[in-house]
Amino acid sequence: MNTDERRDRMKAIDLSKIRSCEHGRYMTSVLFEQGTVKVRRIELAAEARIPPYRMQEDVVFVVIEGRVAFRTEDEECVVNAPGAVFIQGGATTRSMEADEASLVLAELCRHEAAGPAKERPKGET
Repeated sequence: MNTDERRDRMKAIDLSKIRSCEHGRYMTSVLFEQGTVKVRRIELAAEARIPPYRMQEDVVFVVIEGRVAFRTEDEECVVNAPGAVFIQGGATTRSMEADEASLVLAELCRHEAAGPAKERPKGET
């Protein structure tokens, strides 16, 4: 293996907050996706809310900046930066809401039987 091939195995990911969301809005982007793993960057403006949606994947949400309330069908967990919450998969409904500008890293692990990607809320990129 040559040096160029080894360099292609590593990629730096910038997690700095852009603060480009308007009040009450959010933006998402996929930073990495391979096999059963997907890493998504979620930027939420103050009072932004991602409405409930169903997911099969296990997810670790890491709050890098801010404070975010994560909800499932019957539980709520408020996470302050730096902090994280694990939400087990299995077609659970999930939502999140930020009371201040926040930056979240979502690490999704798909189960092979989960099938194709599920419908996402409007506004997600």
